[in-house]
Formats: sequence, structure tokens, C-alpha cells
Amino acid sequence: MTIAATLPYLTLKALWLTGHGTGAADAAGGAVLLDTVHLVGDVVTAGLEVAAIALALALTCGWGRRVPAVLVLFPMWVGTGLLAPIAAGVPLGLAVQAVAGGSPAPAGNGLHGWVYGCVYGGFLVQAVGLFALFPGYVRGRWPGLLRDRAASVVPGPRWAVRVAGAVAVGYAGALTLWAATGSRFAGPAGFETLAQRTYLAAGAVLVVVGVLAVAAARRPSRVRYVAGWAGTAVIALSGPTGVALSSDHSPQPGYVAVCLVAMLAGLVLTVLALRALRRPDRPAGTARALPRTVTLGSPAGR
Repeated sequence: MTIAATLPYLTLKALWLTGHGTGAADAAGGAVLLDTVHLVGDVVTAGLEVAAIALALALTCGWGRRVPAVLVLFPMWVGTGLLAPIAAGVPLGLAVQAVAGGSPAPAGNGLHGWVYGCVYGGFLVQAVGLFALFPGYVRGRWPGLLRDRAASVVPGPRWAVRVAGAVAVGYAGALTLWAATGSRFAGPAGFETLAQRTYLAAGAVLVVVGVLAVAAARRPSRVRYVAGWAGTAVIALSGPTGVALSSDHSPQPGYVAVCLVAMLAGLVLTVLALRALRRPDRPAGTARALPRTVTLGSPAGR
């Protein structure tokens, strides 16, 4: 299912890369599809779809548990950051737009409506497929990873959590403002419909959820790990994605600055969350207790 969902998007990219303006609503739209900037973007996004196919195979085939973990975890983290806002925001945005009336796509975009349905429908199916496969992969490769954690979520300097978390919450506030006002106040260009603004609001919610999951002082849970994983990925990647997809390829400097600072905060929170998975936390200055059956004079205690 996940692999099949990439095929319509890859087909469109192949057509555009070979000079076909399939999906363009008019001549101007066709010219935009075939300009250099769009063609470079097509190569990059087609590569991401090929990576999604490889990731789906790694999550389901036996060889996927033998490859270095980073070759699976990093693409999955990137995929989560790119797809989670779509999975949360697009269905809700379409529902809001249906109630309010009007088209969910911006006016004068130069594309037929079916292109958006093909692209974002494929993304939604990919999100469902990858998010469904990943927990089973983690349980199979690291059976005790989430069960045996007996620590607070972040065993690192709390000041770093507070600073990065505050920056990320500020970014969530900016997303909320842009969801209400569109491209005003240095917002992303081209985000004018209710469906698009709802997408921004959903991203803001995911950012806050991620910050709360990482900064929580209580004992962790699977829900909190999932929220932290998704939230940090969204914080780090949604901004650069928005800049790359900005209308007319000319994002406002203020928007670029906010997105880059948020990306740095997301990377810091990700590193702190990974430290929590690597070792249990314990109060500073204390040593791990030796088992009662081990003495310093025994072979095991030397």
C-alpha cells in the first residue's frame, strides 16, 4: 500500500522532468511546471519518494533489521516530520473548507484540482502506511527499548530544554498567527485558503505536543515517546519545508529567520530526546548501584 501510494506522484514527476506539462490548467501553469527551479525540486522530491519506497521495504523485510539503525531511523524521522503535518492537517483542513465553502487550493495556482488530490492523497496513504509499520519494526529490533525505560524523558541540562522549548513554542505561536492571518506578519506566501491555514494550525499543535513530550518531568510512556518523536521532527523540518515550498520562491526574510531558528530548536530537542533513549537518567553525582550479589572482591566486581 505504501509503495503503491508513491507511484502517482513519481509518475507526475517523471512527466514533468521529461517536458510534459501534465496537470497544468493553462499555458502559464505549464511554463511554471517546467522552469528550472521546479525541475530541481522535482528531482529532490522524486528522490524522497524513492527513499520512502526503500524505507517501506526496510520496515517489512528481514534485511531491514540487519542494516545500520541510522539508515532506517533517520529517514523515518525525516518522513515523520514531512508527513505528520499533512496527515493531521489535510483531512481537517478539507473538512473545514467543506463547511465554509470554496476551493481548498489557492486561486490562480495554474494546476488542475486533481493534481492536489493525487499528490496529497498519496502522501496521506504513505503516512498511514509508514506510521503503521514503524512500531512493529521497533518492537522487533529493540524489544525492550520502550518497556525498560525508568527515567525522565530528558537526561540533559534542563536549561537547554527550556531554551529550545521556549523557541519552539514561539514558533508554534507564529504558525498560529499565520493560520489566522495568512501571509501577513511575515507569513508564508500563498497560504490563503482555510484548508491551508488549518494545515498551519495543525503544525502548531504538533510542535507544542512535541515540546511537552520532551520537557515532561514525569516517567515516560509510549505515548510520550511517540509524541516526542513526531513533535521534534515537525519542529525541525516544517520550517525548511515551508521555505522550500513558498509561493514564487521568494519567502519573506522574517519567515525564513523564524523557520531556521525553529529548525535549530528542533534539532536540539531531538538530541536531548535521543539521550533519554540511550541511557536512564539518575540524579547528578550518584553512581549506579551494584547488584547485591556482586561484591567488590568478586570477579564480577573488579
